[in-house]
Amino acid sequence: MGLTIHAMSGNKNVFKALIAAEYSDVKVELTKDFQMRVTNKTPKFLKMNPLWKRGLCSRVILLVMGQIKQWIDFTTTEIDANIGRWLYPRLGYQVYLPPAEEAAIFALKRALGALNTHLALSWLETLSHWLMLS
Repeated sequence: MGLTIHAMSGNKNVFKALIAAEYSDVKVELTKDFQMRVTNKTPKFLKMNPLWKRGLCSRVILLVMGQIKQWIDFTTTEIDANIGRWLYPRLGYQVYLPPAEEAAIFALKRALGALNTHLALSWLETLSHWLMLS
């Protein structure tokens, strides 16, 4: 299921949302022939957005960008760090201690398990969960 943005095509925030969606592999369409103060006053539009709240697009962008930053941080602290703790002693860059290696392998497996669990969820389920929280 794709998402639809109801806004004028030259809007800079629309470009941000489309770029974030592209990076996240989310299909987003832009409505054709949207006219401010005309299209957004139609009964169909008001039914979708009765209070004419702005910022949903911005919230989606922030959520996607936050998710990207979250996974960059996760990779750095949980995956890269534990691979280093496992690999560097084996390569002779650090002192090899079997208990430290076991702890690094355990932490890496735990991190990869969390990543696997997350990837098993669909992106839209995650997004709808975040939107309910905000």
